Amino acid sequence: MTTVRNRSALTDHGNAEARDHLIDVAEAAIEAVHPRRTVPATVTRDGDRLRIGDRTVDLGAVNDVYLLGAGKGAAAVAAELLAVLGTRVTDGVVAEKAGAGTDLDGVTVVDAGHPIPDAESLRAGRRALELADAAGPEDLVIVAVTGGASATLAAPAGDCSLDDLADATDRLLRAGLPIDRVNAVRKHCSALKGGRLAERIVPATLATLVVVDEPAGDPWGPTVGDDTTFADALAVLDRHGLTDAVPSAVVRRLRHGREGRVRETPAAVAPDDPVVVLAGPTDTVEAARDRAAELGYEPLILSSTVEGESREVATCLAAVAREATTHERPVAPPCVLISGGETTVRVGTDAGDGGPNQEFALRSAVALADDPTVTTLALGTDGTDGPTDVAGGLVDHTTVPRLGAAGLDAAAHLRRHDAATALRAVDDAVVTGPTGTNVMDLRVTLVE
Repeated sequence: MTTVRNRSALTDHGNAEARDHLIDVAEAAIEAVHPRRTVPATVTRDGDRLRIGDRTVDLGAVNDVYLLGAGKGAAAVAAELLAVLGTRVTDGVVAEKAGAGTDLDGVTVVDAGHPIPDAESLRAGRRALELADAAGPEDLVIVAVTGGASATLAAPAGDCSLDDLADATDRLLRAGLPIDRVNAVRKHCSALKGGRLAERIVPATLATLVVVDEPAGDPWGPTVGDDTTFADALAVLDRHGLTDAVPSAVVRRLRHGREGRVRETPAAVAPDDPVVVLAGPTDTVEAARDRAAELGYEPLILSSTVEGESREVATCLAAVAREATTHERPVAPPCVLISGGETTVRVGTDAGDGGPNQEFALRSAVALADDPTVTTLALGTDGTDGPTDVAGGLVDHTTVPRLGAAGLDAAAHLRRHDAATALRAVDDAVVTGPTGTNVMDLRVTLVE
């Protein structure tokens, strides 16, 4: 069971019971999408009969089995797969976010960079391509993909270097772009993303397991076909004024692709091979709903696909909470308002310490500082929020006064995008450590 490591510190002030209940709700939601639950429900083995989703593979007819994984929580998926396959796995590599601290027997775990790819991401990408090329027609390759794979598994294409990919990724993220637009650019600068890894694996049998962490809810990853184009990627840069900001090698490759001088990412690869969704944001919010109901609250799922600037989303959802308090709509208290999705923060070069969930929490605290009936928790389901080791924030009407007593100005910290510093100072920063899964963000607001 995933636990909030600093539960006691989070619940010794403010609306203590509400805080404790929201932690219960969040933990239940994360547990529901953990690989120890989702993989055994999807992958089973009876002797040489291996079932992956709706597909059955005869291991007796398979020579080698290769296991590839990438993203935050990919090592936890791989561990469950190894429990099923055991010594049947010939070789493998998993690119996990550095700091997860996972070791696997028979499979190399690379502590790779995230959210910016680094040299270890490049090492993992090269190893994945080597194993893909080694797989033959009578082999099986299982690929596990979780959120963060685009950073932890890197293979620059053409004249693009690792530094080019890192710089472009940093600028795209700082601009606060939705993840699908960020990925449209990254896929077209990669030798393995956008289905290109699958092209290297075929004609081996390929099975892809995906933990979905994008609002669209569709399977994605380096072994799934891509419906974006080089022209789409260039349009992203143009629309957001980034064409002159990202490295010239990136722009040059995208333009060459638009001109037909570089082959497009494949729209479909290995259509007969299974692509199985292990978990997604809908599963998270539904598990949160069920736990809130068990605790005696009327739950309401607002959406599982919320996007937008964190502070703006916080302002909007605070208004919904106030409507429940004042007019008992869209649901009457005691209630829990639930939403998933992935918000973003547009920051400059002088930003402080924080992430979108912490910024959401701090803005919520400001918006509802005069309402003692509302408590809000927001966290990244992978256990990290932005470039921090904090998962998110847990706030109520006491947060802003306690910040003031500590000599801190909540509004000033919001302006500097420095929510982590503020929340840590008053023990409202949520710490979980790596959770082993990643299905975007979860926000739960309790109205007493």
